Amino acid sequence: MTSSSAPHSGLLRALVAITASLSLVVGIASVAGAVRWVQLRNVGTESGFTKTDKGGHALPTSNCATEPCNYLLLGSDSRAGLNAQQTTAFGNNKDIGGSNRADTIMLVHTDPRLQKAIVLSFPRDLWVHIPGHGMNKINAAFEGGLEHGGPQLLAQTITDLTGLSIDHYLYVDLNGFEKVVDTLGGVDMCIPAYNVNTPGWVDGSDAKGNVVRTYYNEVGHIVDPNTGLDVVPGCQRLVGLQALAYVRTRHLPCDAIPDFSRIGRQQQFMRSVINQMLSPSEIVKAPGLVSPVLASLHRDKKLLPGDLVYLVGQLRGISTGAVEFRAVPGDATAMIGTQSVVKMDPSAKEIFAAIREGKPITGVGTQLINTPPSEANTTVAVIDADSRGKAAGVEDLLVRAGFDVSPGIWDASKAPTGVHGAAIVFRPGQDAYAHVVASYFPGLKLVSSAALHGVPVAIVVPATYHVTPAGSGSGTGSPATNQCPSPSP
Repeated sequence: MTSSSAPHSGLLRALVAITASLSLVVGIASVAGAVRWVQLRNVGTESGFTKTDKGGHALPTSNCATEPCNYLLLGSDSRAGLNAQQTTAFGNNKDIGGSNRADTIMLVHTDPRLQKAIVLSFPRDLWVHIPGHGMNKINAAFEGGLEHGGPQLLAQTITDLTGLSIDHYLYVDLNGFEKVVDTLGGVDMCIPAYNVNTPGWVDGSDAKGNVVRTYYNEVGHIVDPNTGLDVVPGCQRLVGLQALAYVRTRHLPCDAIPDFSRIGRQQQFMRSVINQMLSPSEIVKAPGLVSPVLASLHRDKKLLPGDLVYLVGQLRGISTGAVEFRAVPGDATAMIGTQSVVKMDPSAKEIFAAIREGKPITGVGTQLINTPPSEANTTVAVIDADSRGKAAGVEDLLVRAGFDVSPGIWDASKAPTGVHGAAIVFRPGQDAYAHVVASYFPGLKLVSSAALHGVPVAIVVPATYHVTPAGSGSGTGSPATNQCPSPSP
């Protein structure tokens, strides 16, 4: 087995496309009869997947409505189905090594007893033991793709590593992701300005890995020629191609450890999409969308549409804090021979044990080394200091940017004493989270206060505050929009 490190091998997809599509199923439960369920039963299904324990012994699939359940969400770099223009830009399967690699690997754990879900991301270069093949990068376990048992071997690899048996899997490739997002009508996102890299020359590579320099005349864009990303900062709706580019990108100016930054964007995008899909206007579209969405995905035969409804029911809590995001922490500077790999940090075992035992997870895995916290792991309260409705606008921006807004809007009595006017207030030691928030609110001053309770960060919004659009200029007290957020140590 091999694991390529060519420029296009790191095509990490946010499995938000899958998760968003699951959200659509919620709308079907009340409007589609038994005939509809039967019609959808075999759409996108694959056979040959078995739940196993450590060592590979077969286990019965859990009843996910009453028992804890583990779903493996996979995204591959397969070029199957791309049009001629996309194949020219991104290469074909032969160009990337002739095999499919799972460059998005996420485990979703649901527990009906706790009424919560945990989304755990695995770095694609995590150095692990692959049963029957020895040590390699974890994404090598999927080599060969669906047709050659990739999901089974990858599931067994994760089970041996974590002690968590996999009940079901869901899979999407580049073309499937783009189709799902377009089927949804696009995704609303707010993007900060610190990764702006135009005008000027930007390095990229062609489908065969040769370095290509491209000059961009446009002022104030965020571009990545490797993925086709070309967006401006601020709040906007991303269609399939740009959404795919955003979650694949790993060569932006602030990406100190590219794959870790990409995991952060993946989780941010996932939270943003779920929030969007929970709005009443989106839910009513579900009946007409579910069939084309399911057709763009692949799943094991035992994962039925009814099971997807339950999974979505768990993920619906994503806007209320009932879903936690974690990533397996590790050292991304490690080398095995000439290969750059991620050596797992021993603290990851705390995450695995907590999930297995149904216990709360500590802060481990919420931040990756030399990488700013993801918006998805940044909990923010909005304090309405007699804002005359402006607090709701601030919360809406946070929702679209993918922050955890589960604390909601607080009244003025919860504002820490000594804080006057509009401000981003953070508890001592939580400045990394505060700088991520500040990237979206240029001009707001940053204030450290031990009197802030219950959340790491809060935004105080008085009536005098005028929201400066995310991605625009900066003012005193807040980091400049072209300054990278402070990374985790």
